[in-house]
Amino acid sequence: MGIYRRIATFVPLNIKNAFERELRYVGIDVEGKKFVGFIVIFGIGMALAVTINGWLFWGFSPIITFIITFAAVVGGIYFVISQAAEKEGKTVERILPDVFELISSNVKSGLTTERALFAAARPEFGAISKELKTASREIMSGKRMDYALMEIPLRIKSKVLERGIWLLVQGIKSGGEVAGLLLQLGSDLREENAMKDEISANVSMYIILIFAAALIGAPLLFGISSIIVGIMVEQTGSISITPTEMSEYSSRSQVGRFMGLPTVNITESFIVGFSTIALIVTGVFASLTTGAMVAGSEKEGVKYIPIMVIGALGIFFAVRIVLGGLLGGMAGMM
Repeated sequence: MGIYRRIATFVPLNIKNAFERELRYVGIDVEGKKFVGFIVIFGIGMALAVTINGWLFWGFSPIITFIITFAAVVGGIYFVISQAAEKEGKTVERILPDVFELISSNVKSGLTTERALFAAARPEFGAISKELKTASREIMSGKRMDYALMEIPLRIKSKVLERGIWLLVQGIKSGGEVAGLLLQLGSDLREENAMKDEISANVSMYIILIFAAALIGAPLLFGISSIIVGIMVEQTGSISITPTEMSEYSSRSQVGRFMGLPTVNITESFIVGFSTIALIVTGVFASLTTGAMVAGSEKEGVKYIPIMVIGALGIFFAVRIVLGGLLGGMAGMM
């Protein structure tokens, strides 16, 4: 395992810290340097395999293929771990009001704070239950309460939890009533969750419009336009104009001359290529926009990218096949 640590020494510190932080959030008990070294070796192996096959069978550039594949593998693994941590944090945020209110009830019933934390660690509370038990044991073993509590957000990825624990610690330091403070925190968090649900319901119509435009509208329009261009190219192909004369006519565009742009012969293959790129870009940004509207983070929309891109391209090529068959059949009848 020493080779993993040696390889990890060449990795930038911020990348190693990012992986170690995400591993701690998801509860994977593996040394960060070892994991990063393993990921680097795994990424290099996958990149070499893809690069060799891409160069032999499709003639892809080896350097570009290797870099893109390596970045995709390492970035994909980090994204999967980060999403798992985000999902666990969201779950904790939903049940956090119940946790605070239960701790408050335990304190009001006469239990000490550390006992109240331990009693509130119910199995249905998931990840926060383990952290409450750990904090309770550390407090009973002599560790300062504020230190033990502030370590909880270090193992659960949630800004809401971090803010709530910080407020609780500040209230304890100032000598406030712990039971009342916890009850108020639980009430505020419950209102915040209700507000998030209301906002999510209000933006649902906009999300449907975005999906309809990117997943259905754009592929239909691009598919129809590509077929129309193909028909026009086929019809103009029968006109007795030489390629030199066609190039001369195309160069007379005042807009192109004014902008200094080269002339481009619009063909069906050019429209298909342009449409494919446009649909991919549209699907990516539509997914990121959806994630930002639903969860307040663009990263939440990455999971929609495969559905959006594959669905849009599928509809695009399906429209081309169906329209091509219909128009080809009409042409045969005529």
